Amino acid sequence: MRTNSDPKEIAATILNRSVCAVQVGACLVDNWAVHSWGWNHSGFKGLGEHAEVHCLRRANKERLARSTLYVAAIRRRNQHIVTAKPCEMCQWLIGRVGSIWYRNGEGEWLQL
Repeated sequence: MRTNSDPKEIAATILNRSVCAVQVGACLVDNWAVHSWGWNHSGFKGLGEHAEVHCLRRANKERLARSTLYVAAIRRRNQHIVTAKPCEMCQWLIGRVGSIWYRNGEGEWLQL
């Protein structure tokens, strides 16, 4: 995916693909371009897959160390922004990524 869009905007837009009660989107970018994106969904076995995991599974693993991950979330019912800080499991999985940013409940972007 080649785009001139802000990766924060992509993360906030891609979350609309989720059908979950809390919709989460993730976007992975490096110096060249956005190279992966993902959203939370039911997963292949119906057990659920977090947006960060979906994004990493699709990513070029050789580019992770030089990449930045952006994560955004909203509550589907009323479209209110909620904090998208990755859970402990996701933090462990995305530990190879260069830097991680998430949107808090006030819409501000914070670095993990």
